Amino acid sequence: MTGRFRMTGLLELKERLIRFFGKNEIYVVPVLKFILATVVFLLINQNIGYMTRLAGLPVTLALLCAVLPVNAILLFAFILIAAHLFALSMDVCVVGLILMLVIALLYLRFSPKDGYYAVLTPITFTLHIPYIMPISAGLLRTPASAASIVSGTVMFYFLRGIKENETVLSAVEEDSNAASKMVVAINQLLGNKEMYLVLATFIVILLVVYVVRRLSIDHAWTVASLAGILIGLTVLISGFVMLGIKGRIVWIIVGSVISTVIALIQQFLFFNLDYSRT
Repeated sequence: MTGRFRMTGLLELKERLIRFFGKNEIYVVPVLKFILATVVFLLINQNIGYMTRLAGLPVTLALLCAVLPVNAILLFAFILIAAHLFALSMDVCVVGLILMLVIALLYLRFSPKDGYYAVLTPITFTLHIPYIMPISAGLLRTPASAASIVSGTVMFYFLRGIKENETVLSAVEEDSNAASKMVVAINQLLGNKEMYLVLATFIVILLVVYVVRRLSIDHAWTVASLAGILIGLTVLISGFVMLGIKGRIVWIIVGSVISTVIALIQQFLFFNLDYSRT
């Protein structure tokens, strides 16, 4: 009886959340977009803040993003990244602009409505829980959402590589070899085996979760989430060991546990719900 009462209470809480969102969506969504945009822009400034005069810009841009479509966050993020890269090096900025153009074409071609996934993916990497992104996309979206997750993942690794190699990049004289900085910027991305491993793992997780979630079996969403987590743990830990990458395995385990909890919360909120009227 206690379990039944608890379930009833949870269902009532879910219904109250649905009603609250339905009545206040016009206010809640802009606030959430403002918070999301602020976090994105602050993370960019914190990690590659080479143009110090842009330190106070994140809040202003976030206010604009609050009233614009979510894809505006991506646009302003690209502009902010380009400005910081230009302050570091014009050559690196050119590489970044080419990469952002490729990412934009990939994203707009396959998943233009999945802006939240593209924006949230780099944030979840920072929080050590990126595994929730392919699981969430498999539960709530379609395989086409892989384009958004791939875009966010590639951009995260590119910016992390720029930060890790900023000493080398800034040490190369502008008047020496014009292509040297471009080579360093390109190689740190194309030669990143960890990125390829993570990208392949995320795509497999998304596809497995999507297929299992659609099966006519009991607890399909739960099974799909757990299958995705187990695949991620197995492939990433094995891959990191083979690549000799140390210090990440603990974070993989911790992040996977947290991602499992978030996936179960998503299942509770969205499973068997009809949001067509909100």
